[in-house]
Amino acid sequence: MEQWNDEAFARAWVESNTNYPHSPLREEQMDLMLDILRAHFAATPAPHRVLDLGCGAGIVAARVLDRIAGSAVAGVDNSPPMLAMAREHLAPYAGRFELARADFETLTLEGLPSGPFAAAIAIQAIHNSSDEGKRRTLASVRAALAPGGLFVLCDRIRITSAAVFPSYLALWDRLDARYAAQGWQVGEGRTFVEHERSVTERGDKPGSLEQNLLWLREAGFVEAAAVHVVGVRAVVVAVAPR
Repeated sequence: MEQWNDEAFARAWVESNTNYPHSPLREEQMDLMLDILRAHFAATPAPHRVLDLGCGAGIVAARVLDRIAGSAVAGVDNSPPMLAMAREHLAPYAGRFELARADFETLTLEGLPSGPFAAAIAIQAIHNSSDEGKRRTLASVRAALAPGGLFVLCDRIRITSAAVFPSYLALWDRLDARYAAQGWQVGEGRTFVEHERSVTERGDKPGSLEQNLLWLREAGFVEAAAVHVVGVRAVVVAVAPR
């Protein structure tokens, strides 16, 4: 079980998840997220303010600030150690970021930094919440976005049935072979039972792809679509009403 409020655990997690080798799939989806934001900002005159949900140590926020000219980021997280590391990591971008503590399980619009935001992102964060927490978070994000604002969700998704697990295993075997030279493996278990156990032991509570799309529409987004899915990692975009 991941202990985000423990400083030693949080710092060790950040170190292990930012040093090589790490998931090439996650890197690909990070780059895609940045391209999606650039395309959105190119089409909108709104200030390029981005709400980063579950900002952690500010690693993703730094990429946004570094690679998207004129951007500003408001990051929220419920882990004091993570927020402390984010302040350290984002110090070179003084004046372009703000940080706040927020709990997805009780989140409301009032618990977020002042909007509206042209875009919001959630990178490998919401799957740690209960289904009710996910719904509250998505509704709060939708309310914080400017008309026509964009939400980009990069997160784990749940495998819903043992019947389809062999198909995932075939994919993971191909990925393991492709990235063997980089020293990276998928590591999602060799049976459905092993996979479910590993998800539970991490404290993850991912929804299926279908559930995530449904929750986004229930939150008031007028469009929601999966634009990139590889195994249990998905990039989903949703658009707020104008």
